[in-house]
Amino acid sequence: MTRVPKDEHPVSSRDADALYELIQAGGLWRIAPEWVPRTYAEPTKELADRVRHGLRRLDV
Repeated sequence: MTRVPKDEHPVSSRDADALYELIQAGGLWRIAPEWVPRTYAEPTKELADRVRHGLRRLDV
């Protein structure tokens, strides 16, 4: 296992920007099955609360 020094980030911001651009352009959808949703709910505080409550119910 490769260790990353504390002062270095494992992914450069340039890599993250390139990945973001690829995702925005739809470049990763070709590997996702058709049943994976392509649209998502608008991120709101209410949605975040629902997700948080759902995850807490799963906490064991």
